[in-house]
Amino acid sequence: MPQQKSLVDVAHVSKRGGSSLRITLPRKVAERLKIEPGDILGFYTDGEVIFLERMQ
Repeated sequence: MPQQKSLVDVAHVSKRGGSSLRITLPRKVAERLKIEPGDILGFYTDGEVIFLERMQ
C-alpha cells in the first residue's frame, strides 16, 4: 500500500552568485528532522521524488 504524503511546509529557491542554488530550510522541517547548523544533509531521488535525510 502506498504511503500517504504529508506536506510539512514549503520553501523558495534563490541564487547567490556562482552556479549553486540555495534553499532555506523551513524551521518546521529542521525541527522535525532534528537538523542543526553544521549538519550534513543527503538528497536522494526516486523518479520525480526527492528525499532529504540528515546524515549521521
